[in-house]
Amino acid sequence: MAGRRGYAWSSLAICVAIVLAALLLHGVFGDIGLLYTVLLIPIGLAVFIVAHDVLHRRNAAATERRQLARERDHVRRTVDFIADPDLTEQERLAVIDAFIPRLRREPADSLHDRPADSLHDRPADSLHDRYVLVPELAAPARALLERARRAVMSVYTSQAMRLRLLDGLANEVLLPRQIWEIAVLLRTQTRLWQEQERAMSGVVTPELRAVLAPQQEALHRSAAAVEARVTRLERYAHRVAEADAALRARDALARNDAYRALLAHTDDTDGLAALEAQGEALEETLARTVRQAVEAGHTLAT
Repeated sequence: MAGRRGYAWSSLAICVAIVLAALLLHGVFGDIGLLYTVLLIPIGLAVFIVAHDVLHRRNAAATERRQLARERDHVRRTVDFIADPDLTEQERLAVIDAFIPRLRREPADSLHDRPADSLHDRPADSLHDRYVLVPELAAPARALLERARRAVMSVYTSQAMRLRLLDGLANEVLLPRQIWEIAVLLRTQTRLWQEQERAMSGVVTPELRAVLAPQQEALHRSAAAVEARVTRLERYAHRVAEADAALRARDALARNDAYRALLAHTDDTDGLAALEAQGEALEETLARTVRQAVEAGHTLAT
C-alpha cells in the first residue's frame, strides 16, 4: 500500500513538473517553448518508468529477503537435522532452503526475481550427504544420537565453559565433529538394517543366512563402536559437570569467612580449626577436578 501511494505521488509530481516547465518555457521562449515541452514529455515519462521499475524491484527484493529470513528461521526451529560442520555458510543456507517448499517448486526462470544472497540456494542434491535428517534414523539410533547431543549441550552450557576453563577452541571444533560423525554412522547403520529387513522379508534359506550373518555381525560391531563413542562423550560431560560442582564448591568456600566469624562469636575454636583445615584441603581437590575435566576433553580427539 505504501509503495502504491508513493508511485501515485511520484506520478503527480512529474505531471506538475511538466506543467510548470511548460508554463516557464512558454513565458521565456513564447510559443516555441511549447515545442520544448512536448519534447520533454517523453523524456520525463522515460525517467518515471525507469525510476518506477527500480523502486519496484528494490521493494520486491526487500520483501523476498524478509520472507526468506522468516522461512529459514522456521526451518531451523522445526526441522531436526545434523549438518556437516565443514559446510560453508552458503552451503548451510542451501541445505536450509532445501526444506522451504516454495523454493523447491520455483521454475528455474524465476531465479532473477530473487535477491542475490539466495541465488545459490536451490535445493542441492550434491549436498544431500552433507546433512542427516534425524527423523529418518531408526528409533534406537535416534535415542543414541540424542544422548550424544545432550552430553555436548551440557558441556556448552557449563559454568566451566563460560569461564573459559576448558579448551574452548577445541570444543567448538571437536564436539560438532563428533556429533556429525556419529550421525553419519547412525544413518548408514539405519540404511543397512533396512536392507537386512528387506532381505529377510521372504523365505530365508541357509544360503541367505550365510550371506547375511557376517553383514549383521559387522552392523553389530559398528553399533557397539558408536555406543562407545557416545559413552566417551557422556564421560566427558560428567567430568565437566564435576568441574562445575567444584566451581560451586569453590564459591561456597569463599564464604568461609562469614562462617569463621560466626564460630568466633560463639567461641567454638574446634569448629573454627576444622573449617580452616577443610578449606585448605578442598582448594587442591577443586583445582585437580577442573584439570581432570580439561584432560578428559583432550582424550576425545584420540
